[in-house]
Amino acid sequence: MINIRKLEAELWESADLLRQGSKLTSSQYCMPVLALLFLRYAYSRYKLVEAENATSFL
Repeated sequence: MINIRKLEAELWESADLLRQGSKLTSSQYCMPVLALLFLRYAYSRYKLVEAENATSFL
């Protein structure tokens, strides 16, 4: 299991790198980042439902 403090530190470090490495403002790069978070959530939900369906059809 991932340590929450470590995850938080890695996310902040990634955000800092994103801000440093681009000329974009936070309002310009927030939508792609939010889209990636949504896709990750959707994938996790899909895998959960897929596993539930696989066991119910057996």
